[in-house]
Formats: sequence, C-alpha cells, structure tokens
Amino acid sequence: MFALDDSGNPDLSGDLTNIKQGDAGDCYFLAALMTVASRAPATVVNMVHDNGNGTYTISFHSKYDGVSNPVTVTVNGDLPYRRGKPFENGIENIDGKNVSWAAIIEKGWAAANGNSYKGIDGTDLSNAQDHDVHNALYAITGEVGVDRNPGGPMTGVSFEQMQQDFTKGLVTFGTSNSDGELVSDHSYALLGLNPSDKTVVVGDPEGGHTTLAFATFQSTNINQYIAIPTYP
Repeated sequence: MFALDDSGNPDLSGDLTNIKQGDAGDCYFLAALMTVASRAPATVVNMVHDNGNGTYTISFHSKYDGVSNPVTVTVNGDLPYRRGKPFENGIENIDGKNVSWAAIIEKGWAAANGNSYKGIDGTDLSNAQDHDVHNALYAITGEVGVDRNPGGPMTGVSFEQMQQDFTKGLVTFGTSNSDGELVSDHSYALLGLNPSDKTVVVGDPEGGHTTLAFATFQSTNINQYIAIPTYP
C-alpha cells in the first residue's frame, strides 16, 4: 500500500504523484489528503490499516457533512478499472510495486458516504461557501480549519502569515470560477515556500505541482485559504 524506506517503514516524504484525481469530483478531499500526507504523514499512515486479507480498514473523524461523528469502514482492495487503468484515483508504480494508499483511502471515503463515488463529489460552491475543504481536513485530522480570507481576496494574507501556517501546520487552497493562473473550482495543497525569492509551491490533486511568485499567488483566482495553524 505504501512505499517503504530503507528500514521497511511507510514513506510518504517523496513523490506524492500517486494522489491523482480520477473521475470523482473530490479534489477537495484529495487536496486535503495531499496536504496532510506532505506535512504530517503519520496521520495518513495511522488512519488506514492493512488487514492482511485483501481488505483495509480506514477511520475518519466525520463524514462529508463535517459533523463530529467518527466513522470506520472496511473495504477490499478492488479498485474501479476501465481499459486496464484505474479511473478514480491513480496508482503509482514505485520500484516495481504498486503504491495504492491514496486510492484505498479515497475508496474508504466513498464507502463512508453512501458507498458511492458520486457521494463524494464536491459542491462547486467555493464562491458561496468553503465547506468542502473544511470538511475534508476535519475528516482526516479531527481539527477545525481557520479560513484566512472568508469571501475575500488573497491580498489579506501575508507571506509571513503563510510561512507561519506552513511551518507549524497545514494549508489547503480552493479556487473560484474566475479566470486565473490555476484551474477554476479546484482545490490545491500548499507543498512548499521559499522565503529567499518568495515563491509558493502548490500541489494539484490531478497530478504535479506549480510554483508561483507570491505576488502572482495573491492576484490569481485562489479564494479559499484554509489552515490548521498547529498540527499535529
């Protein structure tokens, strides 16, 4: 399920491209999952258990509704395939082995929400509400996120504030439907900051990452900045 380090322990510190969104409209969840995996990998490792019989047990702090109500589900390792490839979350092949933790956790998220991938589609209402990313971060961490710019432009968030949030905790973004540097109505993970040139590395749950100058970050179509300022 996980890539392993030299000691045989799960290793999420390297390439996170095995988080790659498929047909389900759950970028909010996968962006939150990427955020947590990159900053607090032990949380992801501890939320899923390989039962050793082809099934996996995954624990969440809530369902999609964001209401505190821990839920645990058990799913098998069979993933939806089309023409020989998974069409929900992708599976990365690392050192000749399939790494499927993101796909398994996503399947668990679907099982916890009506046992359907349609049940985890986002609302696409980022201009009106920020519930999707909030709910996903809460489901994974059990912590309530802080919205740094509720309904407003990113100009209200300083680089220093972002650096503080990133150093001590987690940050996930969402975009509006306006034109901008990033895909509209989509969610992203903050993967890195460079204070020397004030650039921001934004991870895309559809695969890959983008490096933006902070000035560009402030002026693009990001309208959600949701932080868990101290985590874990």
